[in-house]
Amino acid sequence: MDLSRRKLEFGCGHRPTPGYIANDINPFEGVEIVGNPWEISLPDGSLDEIIALGLMEHLTNEQFDRTLANAYRLLASGGTFLFDVPDIPVWCGYIVDHFAGKPIPFTIEHCFNTLYGWQRWPGDEHKSGWYREKLEAALLRNGFTTFDYNVEYFISRGLTRNRMTRPHDAHLYCRAQR
Repeated sequence: MDLSRRKLEFGCGHRPTPGYIANDINPFEGVEIVGNPWEISLPDGSLDEIIALGLMEHLTNEQFDRTLANAYRLLASGGTFLFDVPDIPVWCGYIVDHFAGKPIPFTIEHCFNTLYGWQRWPGDEHKSGWYREKLEAALLRNGFTTFDYNVEYFISRGLTRNRMTRPHDAHLYCRAQR
């Protein structure tokens, strides 16, 4: 494993991001660190950037906190953790609107899958839900005091997924800095 890259991806799945040390709980092709993101034992302050694309909502609240704490420990001063989670109040609003007979930007199935996970394989279910205040409390609890939200932090690095180009596909695109 080449630590000179100084960039790590938590939960890369089948699509490791080029230029990042790849982590996943499954030993897929390209995965360099097999294990849970909260248990990665690289040296303190050894990374400049960590990303987690579509991962964090698959963790329990405790696992989420432990992952944030480990990201904070792994990052060098000034390092960045980029991750996204579905914005639960928006998705719940879509569901309420649907059942009130109002139009919504996605099918009702898409809305429920965003809340509960797509459940295409083991581990593809969501175990936690997030809104800005809850997310900020978790970040503060785990050492992050500088954070903000903007999908452009991801897109500018070439970290694009379909959801990032659809304005109604509501996610909190967080940049937390050490």
